[in-house]
Amino acid sequence: MATSIIGERFGRVCRDRAHAVAVQVLADGATVSFGDLAGECAAIQKTLADLGVAREATVVSLVGNRPTFFSLVAACAEAGAALLPLGDVTHAEAAALIETAGAAAVVTDRHLPGLPRHGPRERVLASGVRILRLVDCADAPRYGPSVVLKLTSGSTDVPRAAVALEQHLVNDGRHVIEAMGIEAADINFTCIPLSHSYAIGNVVMPLLWQGTAVALRQSFSPAQFTRDVADSGATVFPGVPFMFERVKLEAIDRLPAELRLLITAGARIDPRTVAWFRTHLNRKIHSFYGSSETGGIAYDDSEDVSDPVHVGRAMPETTITIRRVEDAAPDGRVFVTGTAVTTRYADAADDSMSAFADGGFLTGDLGHLDPRGRLVLSGRVSPLVNVAGKKVDPAEVERRLLELPGISDARVLGMPCDTRGQQVVAFLVRTDATLTPLAIRQRCAETLSTHKIPRRFIFIDRLPVDARGKIDRRALQRLAADQS
Repeated sequence: MATSIIGERFGRVCRDRAHAVAVQVLADGATVSFGDLAGECAAIQKTLADLGVAREATVVSLVGNRPTFFSLVAACAEAGAALLPLGDVTHAEAAALIETAGAAAVVTDRHLPGLPRHGPRERVLASGVRILRLVDCADAPRYGPSVVLKLTSGSTDVPRAAVALEQHLVNDGRHVIEAMGIEAADINFTCIPLSHSYAIGNVVMPLLWQGTAVALRQSFSPAQFTRDVADSGATVFPGVPFMFERVKLEAIDRLPAELRLLITAGARIDPRTVAWFRTHLNRKIHSFYGSSETGGIAYDDSEDVSDPVHVGRAMPETTITIRRVEDAAPDGRVFVTGTAVTTRYADAADDSMSAFADGGFLTGDLGHLDPRGRLVLSGRVSPLVNVAGKKVDPAEVERRLLELPGISDARVLGMPCDTRGQQVVAFLVRTDATLTPLAIRQRCAETLSTHKIPRRFIFIDRLPVDARGKIDRRALQRLAADQS
């Protein structure tokens, strides 16, 4: 008998549609039915119990974009576990996050050298995915039953995690389904990481809640895009701006008629790209705005193409207000309340840039509501760099660079990039003149995910400062532009 809301709904879907295709794995043409997912969910739940993973213990997912992820979300909800999904992370980053979370188990499809507290117990699922039971940590935190720890971009070396209760997940999924008109008969073509909050709300929950099938890819390929859509019969594509930019650069001249809904999130999209899709492909790219802390915030359901591109009106059961910021008029920080908004981070530390307050969440985004109540975003109060929809904290990259021999000072900025939105650029002061960009990249790869490694290195004698003695960001930006 189901003991969770998600488990009950998913169980009903699997009983009603046992033989229907739930997931198409486009890389090898394999298909997984809802009955298969239900069987794997039961196997995961039993294995966690057999391994002694207690209720409210933390389970870490390192399975990537595999059908197992859907089964794992439902199994952890049923087991009352806290699930921490990890995406594109290095072994070192994974080990640090596993240790910080006090994880009791890791579900993975890859080898993890040096895993902290790795105990002797290990089980292999029929899909080949392994469940590793870790040695219990006496002071392991407890986040509550049936929660998902949704990682944010973070402002420290270890990203922070918003604690999404089961009801938050359910509400976010319901809001997405209602606002976007996603139906059980739709097929979501998905290459965004399933571990991200965006995919959990737009892809994972519609499948678990109402049986919306998924066509799955590990990563996006513009050359394969139309073929994948046609072969899978996909009707919905949740993407990020750089994916649509790549489609534009490929000069694709038509999309399959079945693909009725294009969604973009993760960063502001270039209005010229939206206009190109309308003119050349007769499709509107619908902007969606949300965060790990809040779930979906706003969605543009209109067919109008506007400049600037707004992100639409508030999602169901969600309220948006603007809190004024000095020197930012008429814009202010976006404040969100609603039934999908979480209430805390996994740690209790304060964050002055983005905070839970007054029954809602104060984001780090700047914007305003236009006369029709649509949200227009204009910037951020934090310095995060957006690389193809993935956020990078410059401070984290700077710390890693300063740990390397031969570097005495470093500053990292985000600069415009035609294909990826932004790129990470590092300005370095060397004490070793023989240190090369290739050598630095190789060292960075030991501790940083690929998207965090700077694409450009600019060597300078010293970092420029302004009249107040602070690092002159504008001078660095001019230097980068001059050397491009």
